[in-house]
Amino acid sequence: MLRITNLSKSYGLNRVINNGNLTIPSTGLHLIRGENGSGKTTLLKCLAGLVRFKGEASWYKSDLRDYVSTAFDDSAVHERLTGLQNLSALLDIPPRLVTAHPIIRTFLTRELLSRRSSSYSLGQRKKLKLAAAFASGRPCILLDEPGSGLDDHGRRALRLVLESIEASKCVIVSDHDAASYQDIASTTFTIRRGKVRPDREAMVSLR
Repeated sequence: MLRITNLSKSYGLNRVINNGNLTIPSTGLHLIRGENGSGKTTLLKCLAGLVRFKGEASWYKSDLRDYVSTAFDDSAVHERLTGLQNLSALLDIPPRLVTAHPIIRTFLTRELLSRRSSSYSLGQRKKLKLAAAFASGRPCILLDEPGSGLDDHGRRALRLVLESIEASKCVIVSDHDAASYQDIASTTFTIRRGKVRPDREAMVSLR
């Protein structure tokens, strides 16, 4: 299970997250809702260990950072490498296993994998990052607006993968478009004015 204890994050005098306390189950899709600038991305970056914050975030009793994989729009892609080479390096597996991985094949064709990522569109880069996050094997996956920039194929691939893993992984999604995930979300919670509040008290505990 993922436990957030007294988590706060400020930028200067602006308190973005104010003393958040959550316990999130180790499986299922958990949806973060909130307006622009409400702190959705900031919360995910705190959980990923990408920004400093006050408080704690743990996976059971261990440091959460060792158990998460992420897909952020500002995550780096090595443009001189092909998609195949990027994934081989990110996942630390040989190229033959990259091309055979069912999740990667859901998002990316062999032709796309063979091209340098410098030629990728924004949507194709998003598919690469999503494929890496889902194929990592880590138990907790953090996705920041994963549907943004995707074409119809990408959105179908995202939906298919989410449905296939939500029973075995903890997937936390931040997005404005809650309707796209509402029917498969185990829990939902909202960030507003620095406070993280559950929409379903029975599923996510907030103290």
